[in-house]
Amino acid sequence: MNDNVLIEVKNLKKSFGDHEVLKGISTTISKGEVIAIVGPSGCGKSTFLRSLNLLETPTSGMITFEGTDITDKSVDINKMREKIGMVFQQFNLFANMTVKQNIMLAPVKLHLMNKEDAEKKAMELLERIGLPDKADVYPAMLSGGQKQRIAIARSLAMNPDVMLFDEPTSALDPEMVGEVLSLMKQLAKDGMTMVVVTHEMGFAREVANRVMFINEGIIQEENTPQEFFQNPQNPRLKDFLARVL
Repeated sequence: MNDNVLIEVKNLKKSFGDHEVLKGISTTISKGEVIAIVGPSGCGKSTFLRSLNLLETPTSGMITFEGTDITDKSVDINKMREKIGMVFQQFNLFANMTVKQNIMLAPVKLHLMNKEDAEKKAMELLERIGLPDKADVYPAMLSGGQKQRIAIARSLAMNPDVMLFDEPTSALDPEMVGEVLSLMKQLAKDGMTMVVVTHEMGFAREVANRVMFINEGIIQEENTPQEFFQNPQNPRLKDFLARVL
């Protein structure tokens, strides 16, 4: 296996009852890559993304993360998840904790940092995402865009090797989308490996190294952003792009 390959997916399938959502997905994700996943609603994008850290347990197939098959029952998935950051549509911040406490919680709880180090890291991250003045406020006082940036910082506090984003801007008001996307652009520039399920075609075009079109449970097309958007091959992708662009 290539040293640069962070995640390798082989023939991944997932069914919910009789409904097969993923019908055999194979791909590799290398260090430093930014992959945008697009496609119609209900086509399996989020299920695929959530399988990468076993939030959805695959029905069959294999997912190797940093050389370890995480679908193997003997693997401590929580240990693996420490290295796989996840950012959801909904921000999932703890309402009864300040912003700083939200960011410190996991590293301290998992004994990865002591309180002082975690606090220092939290403040560094707040600086990085442009919200150092919000350290001691509660999530209820924040806008949606600020909450999502805090959720990203909370993920970064664990020093992940890859970040998974599940439609991170779709719950936001349009004027807040930009602030979250620009933070994600910054992360990409800093070399973070990212897999992003998104409706934001501009982001996919500008920031991704590779765009993946998932439809009907398979990858129907993947390519560089330029080829993907300017020269789509698959008729279903052409149709999809005609609707969203």
